[in-house]
Order: sequence, then C-alpha cells, then structure tokens
Amino acid sequence: MAVALAALTFFSTGLGGLCAIRFRARLHLLLGFAAGAVLGVVLFDVLPEMFSIEGIPSFITLGTAGGFLTFFLLERITAMHAGREHPRRTDEHTSEVGVLSAIGFCVHSFLDGVGIGVGFQISANLGVLIALAVIAHDFNDGLNTVTVMLAHGNPVRRTLALLLLDMTTPVLGAASTLFFELPEVGVAWILAFFAGSFLYIGASDLLPEAREHDSPLVAVATFLAMALIFGVTRALPK
Repeated sequence: MAVALAALTFFSTGLGGLCAIRFRARLHLLLGFAAGAVLGVVLFDVLPEMFSIEGIPSFITLGTAGGFLTFFLLERITAMHAGREHPRRTDEHTSEVGVLSAIGFCVHSFLDGVGIGVGFQISANLGVLIALAVIAHDFNDGLNTVTVMLAHGNPVRRTLALLLLDMTTPVLGAASTLFFELPEVGVAWILAFFAGSFLYIGASDLLPEAREHDSPLVAVATFLAMALIFGVTRALPK
C-alpha cells in the first residue's frame, strides 16, 4: 500500500514539472492549497500520533527541530531557489549547478517516500495522510526541478531526465521501508523528523511561493486545504 500511494507522487511530480513549462504564472492557488494540506497533516495527524506513542521521551521535539533544520540546510546547500533568483545562463559551470540542485530535490523526494513507508508502519490512516501531504508538495518539487534546470541553461532533454529521476525517488524511498521495521520509539523519532520537514516545506517553501501573487484567494485555498485535512483526520477510524 505504501509503495502504491508513493507511486502517485510519480504523477504529481511529473505534472508539476510539465506545468512549470506551460503555466508557471498561474499556479499560486495550487501552491497555497498544497501548503495548507502539508501543514494540516502535521498539525492534525502526525504530531498527535507521535505524542500518543507510549514511552517517547520528553525531548522528542528535538527530532522535529532536526527535520526542520535538515530541510533548511538541504535547500541552502543545493540552492533550490537559484532558478528564481538568477537569469538564464548557458555556461557549463552554471548548468552543473542546476543539475546539483535537481539532485537535491531527488534526495528530498527519496526521504518523502521513506516518510510514507514509516507512516504505514504505525497505521494505514497515518500512512495515507502522510502520502497525501507528499503528493501535494511533490507537485511543487516537479515545478522547482524544471525551473532550476532551465534557469541554469540545461537543455530540455536533460531537464526531463532529472524530472524523471525526481518522479521515481519517492517510490524507491517507500520501497526501502519494506526491508526494515522500527520499534515504536524509533518510529516516533522518524515522525518527529518528518513533522519538522513538513513544517518547513509548508511554511517556508510552499506558502512564500504562493504569496508571490497578491491574491486573497491564496489564503482561502490554504484555509480550505487545512479544513479538509482536519475533516479527514476526524472522519477516518482510529
């Protein structure tokens, strides 16, 4: 089930990449909705599930801080937003920067897949909700992969190859969790880590991108997504 849901990220990432080529200026509402979905999953399901696990230490939130800072550093190191900050260039060094940035997204996507698999080790409901959050923000990963590659002068063929790799890595990450099973306390630390990473992705990546467009509908889309996730978490059987 984890691998099957992770496979849906293949399509959301690919769709994001294709939209980056055709409809980049019209995506702020989708990004706002994705931000609300990611934050809603953290606040209404991942964190409550984490704190419900018996025997977790009081300093478990260090894992949340670690997840937040890890994805912050990953973004800085791989220059995820370089494609928006610099004009298109075609020299060889700059094209390599674009490739390295796209590889950073692939590492990120692999970890997303691991998060789905670990969620299913606790419960099917948690796994499904984490998968929904990943599917939502992997659309943005596809956008960024294509944007940063093209902005650094990479040809379309190479850009599509990196997009395909980014589409595949969440499935590989979810599949890797079939070969190990963590104790409950270990799962709690993994959930704490992914809570931090999702908080960073939603609040520091998706929302700022959506708010680049001065439209009140972005806030509406974000609110509706959070309300939807809240409703889903209440409706699903425990």
